[in-house]
This record gives sequence, C-alpha cells and structure tokens, in this order.
Amino acid sequence: MARITTPVPGYNGQGPGTLHFSDGVAETDDEAVIAYCRQAGYGIDGEPPVRERPAVADPREVTGPVVVGAPARDAAVDPRPGDFRPPVNAGEANPHGPDVYAPGLPGGGHVPTAPPAEPGPAGDGAEGGDAGPDTPAPAQSAPVAEWRQWVLTSVVDNDPEVHAEVEKMTKAELIKKYGG
Repeated sequence: MARITTPVPGYNGQGPGTLHFSDGVAETDDEAVIAYCRQAGYGIDGEPPVRERPAVADPREVTGPVVVGAPARDAAVDPRPGDFRPPVNAGEANPHGPDVYAPGLPGGGHVPTAPPAEPGPAGDGAEGGDAGPDTPAPAQSAPVAEWRQWVLTSVVDNDPEVHAEVEKMTKAELIKKYGG
C-alpha cells in the first residue's frame, strides 16, 4: 500500500482515480494511480510532493525576433514594378488619403478594374489612352515619369500647353485620363 500526499497541504476531498484525501493524505495499491500521482507532483511514500515547473524561456536571453513566412509589404506604400494592379498613385501620395485607391480585382463582379476613361484631349468624345496597338500603355505599377513619357510621345500632340499640363499631372490623373 502506497501513501500519497497532495501538493496542497491539508487538502480534504476526492483525488485522482479512486483516492480520497483526508488532511492531504490518501493510500492506494493501484499502480496506475500511483504512477499518475508521481507524474502529477504528488508525494509518494514519504517523498515530498515535487511540482515540475515547465521550462519557460527567459526573455533576457532571446536574441531577436523569429520571422515566420515572408514579411508583409503594402503596395500602396512601397509599390514595385512587378505588383499586379497596385493602387493608383501608390508611392506618390498619402497611402491613406483619397488620391490612392485600388482599381479593383479583375473579374470581381460589378467593381470596375480601372477608373473610367474620359474624353480625349481634343474633346472629340474619343476616349483617351487609345494610342493604338503599337504603343501600349505602361503598367499601372510603372512610375509616373514613364506614364508622362508615354502620354507625351504616344497620345497628345505637340501643343506646349498640353505638355505643361501633363507634366503637372499625378500618375492617377494620367491613368484616369489617358490610360483607362
């Protein structure tokens, strides 16, 4: 018969298995209950209860963060040329302001995938951005300088006033007006 003592001195009540503790002590000859109590931190046959503490890392010994997966990157803040449909005006305006907006997902239902095109610079009702198959519009992720160059060489005529207007436009305005 093994004498079991609880980790809580003076405990009275039910214990593991069929044990009933009185003043923190119970007796049993059930080997399974004895093995369980030994693992759970009860004292066995006069040995004091031993409570194993789980190993916890000391935060002073941690050398640095552990990165799991790829770090997140916001295309509205840090656009890159390979981004698929980055927000319009990304990297140029306040990413939380109204000038930076996502054009929508392709095939995303009723949401348009790009801002609607406006009439061309001549006001003839033709949509802007139709420069023909020889000069396709740059990717929406292309820098504003590339968009301005494309508009000046492929879309608009040699009017100095139009050129001055294009040089002042943001990428979002260029895409909206000429690249739709």
